[in-house]
Amino acid sequence: MVKKAMHEILEKYGDRVEIKIYEGVNEKVKEYGIETTPAIVIDRDIRIIGVAPSMETLENALKEAGL
Repeated sequence: MVKKAMHEILEKYGDRVEIKIYEGVNEKVKEYGIETTPAIVIDRDIRIIGVAPSMETLENALKEAGL
C-alpha cells in the first residue's frame, strides 16, 4: 500500500519530489534510528512512522514540509 501511495504522489507532484524506497535492514534505517516501519522521511525529518498513511496524510505531510 505504501509503495502504491508513493507512486501516486510521484505522479501528482512530479519533479517537485524525490522518492526513495528502502526495504529491510539498511544504512538509512540505521541513520534515522527507525525501529518501526513503515516510516516516511521528508526533508530529513521522520514525519510518519508505524502506519501506512492515507493519501491525505501524505499530502498534508508534504505541505507541512513546504511543498
